[in-house]
Amino acid sequence: MTRSRSQHGYVIVDALVGLSLFGLVILSIYQVFVMALVLAQRADDRLAVQQDVRLALDRMARVLHETTLAPDRLRIYPAEAGCTGQYDGCIGFVTARDANCGGPFQLVNGGPNWQATIYLWRDAASNELRSRCDPSTTFPAVEWPPPALTPHTIIGTHVVGASFTLQPRGNAAPSSLAVTLHERVPGASPRRGDVYLQTVIVPENP
Repeated sequence: MTRSRSQHGYVIVDALVGLSLFGLVILSIYQVFVMALVLAQRADDRLAVQQDVRLALDRMARVLHETTLAPDRLRIYPAEAGCTGQYDGCIGFVTARDANCGGPFQLVNGGPNWQATIYLWRDAASNELRSRCDPSTTFPAVEWPPPALTPHTIIGTHVVGASFTLQPRGNAAPSSLAVTLHERVPGASPRRGDVYLQTVIVPENP
């Protein structure tokens, strides 16, 4: 038997329709796959930022627990003291660890033997939370910035906000220090990529 021209036409049309449907199915699967990859990447980026901010808080918590709230040994620098523009969330406090701000905690007659000053601040240009050990003094500088901020250690990245607040406020003597870090997932829009973590630290030394 031989096929008519109309039958050949139907076969070509069927093949084109089938190929079109197949292409649409493949395109839909590809779009779903791409969306799943994007969502997975966003979740990974957010998890990385959350891990980064937790590690930064952990790094700060130990040294802040070991310091003192005495006014001449701990300073939170407001904008009027110079912590503005390039800087944000500036604080200086003493440590009783050795000149490199590490090693064992030094005691004298049962009390801390202050060895150095640690400065913490956020660099607005790089969104890095930085730390600097200054072994030349055990009294934080009165104004910001201190004489030297290098060399420094990076303890947090993608930090878009940092603050230190003594509690309680007012005339009462402070009994704790609230630390807040605000980080953002790289490339994410505000709010959607924001991670906030806050902790309240009670220094062990008077």
